[in-house]
Amino acid sequence: MSQNSSPKKNSITSLDEYDRLSELYREAYDRVQSGGTGAGWSGIHYELMDAVRRYGKTPNSRDEAIRLLKELLNEHEKTYLGARDQTDEEYLSKFDDL
Repeated sequence: MSQNSSPKKNSITSLDEYDRLSELYREAYDRVQSGGTGAGWSGIHYELMDAVRRYGKTPNSRDEAIRLLKELLNEHEKTYLGARDQTDEEYLSKFDDL
């Protein structure tokens, strides 16, 4: 392995990395929602595809790259930030006994 190549990671490993990718996701998602036809869209598209590939994912489209990045962010949230798959009602029910 050459010194310039780095091994691909399978998950987000730091909060700074999470914040950077989260911002990238929001920006890309906003551009898609607004029609994605602006001159700056292609630039973020390449940045997004590169970011997702660094985690061993291979997106075939812009939409898939956004979806895969969201999966990475969700996985990090569940693993490190304590996010859970629960409804608002389930969360609020914890406080019923108080």
